[in-house]
Amino acid sequence: MKILRPDVPIELQDTTDISLLVRGDDKLRGLRVRGADVSAMRLKSLAFEESLVEKTNFSQSHIEQFETKDCVFKDCDLTAASLANSSWHVVEIQGARCSGIQLQNSTLKNVLFKDCKIEFANFRFSKLESIVFEDCMINDIDFYHASLKNVIFPGSSVENITFAGARLKGVDLSDADLISVKNVSGLKGATISYEQLTFLAPYFTQELGILIKQ
Repeated sequence: MKILRPDVPIELQDTTDISLLVRGDDKLRGLRVRGADVSAMRLKSLAFEESLVEKTNFSQSHIEQFETKDCVFKDCDLTAASLANSSWHVVEIQGARCSGIQLQNSTLKNVLFKDCKIEFANFRFSKLESIVFEDCMINDIDFYHASLKNVIFPGSSVENITFAGARLKGVDLSDADLISVKNVSGLKGATISYEQLTFLAPYFTQELGILIKQ
């Protein structure tokens, strides 16, 4: 599946300190941010456009209105970042730590997660379209009542994924190492491999109350 790639300008303005910039209402555009620290900050809004953000610490930050478009985030720390109701359009997130990230009620379109560690992530009630989770380590990701369209997981290790009440269209788990699924009935509309079906059979029988006679 092809997704749009961020249109980041070749010439960018270098900065390592965005603490003053984030206090304004203007969008941060055309920046190369490296090694910045906005951890534990509480912000009304923060918006990045056409920028490269590297090794930046967003851990435990709380941003009420976070928007990003045509951006690349490399090796950033998003641990326990509270980014509910955020907007992500044409974004790449590479090598990020996303343990405990809160993305409920968010909108993500044309987003690549690559080589990320994603644990206890909250995507509840979010809208995801054209999303790739590539070579990620995923443990406990919650898509409760989310809408997912054209979402794939190539090369990812997926454990404890929840689709309860979610709407799935074009969701493909067949290229993932699928370790466990919570509420397998939520997989309606997803694509899995034959090997995965064999593995998940006990989960289906248990959830449907089917007894297997030896």
